[in-house]
Amino acid sequence: MINGKDRLIVAIDTDDFDKAKELIDQLEDSVDIFKVGLEQYVATKGKTVDYLKEKGKKIFLDLKFHDIPNTMKSAVRAAVRDNVWLMTIHVSDLEGMRQCALVAKEEAEKLNIEKPIIVGVTVLTSLSNEDLQDIGCNMTTEELVIKRAKLAKESGIDGIVCSAKEVDRIVEVCGEDFVTVCPGIRPASSSAGDQKRVVTPAEAIRNGAQYLVVGRPITQSENPKQSAIDIAKEIENA
Repeated sequence: MINGKDRLIVAIDTDDFDKAKELIDQLEDSVDIFKVGLEQYVATKGKTVDYLKEKGKKIFLDLKFHDIPNTMKSAVRAAVRDNVWLMTIHVSDLEGMRQCALVAKEEAEKLNIEKPIIVGVTVLTSLSNEDLQDIGCNMTTEELVIKRAKLAKESGIDGIVCSAKEVDRIVEVCGEDFVTVCPGIRPASSSAGDQKRVVTPAEAIRNGAQYLVVGRPITQSENPKQSAIDIAKEIENA
């Protein structure tokens, strides 16, 4: 049986450290994995990461590193030293991603800690087919995701971030051991917000998603703890 807490990642998307702490405290018993994104990390100078470590929680550091290979390697090495559980980089050139995978393995072995999972960002869930055409890409979102997923697997990183709408195809072409992290998850009763390619938790799991990232349906709920429990149950009953 699937354990919903093992699959649920809650996004702490606020620029206020006190609000982040309050939310983490509210969810402490019902959530094991928290995502710290760019807004939160910059606004709090990384203090939320330290607070989550004090609480013994798994940290998804979602900074989406995207730069020249040498800079990417240094950023990945620093994240390994911070003992995060999972981190994101953008799917870019093959050699650059290979170097990130290698440096993560080497640094973790050097520190005698578990290597963080590295996943590549393929196509942001806020982008539609029309948005891709606007920037000169003549592929559909699904076509581009599949192309980048294959590149990520070849590079040796652990998996990708993708919409749960495409995850069944990712599993088909990259295998079940290829990690899939799916944002844009909304329970049926929630608003889609600014996400254009949304899926319910049960649908995402049935499609083959391994980890689900949920933000506002939990963090902006009148009862965040109960909302997290309900989503975990939906995952388990998928």
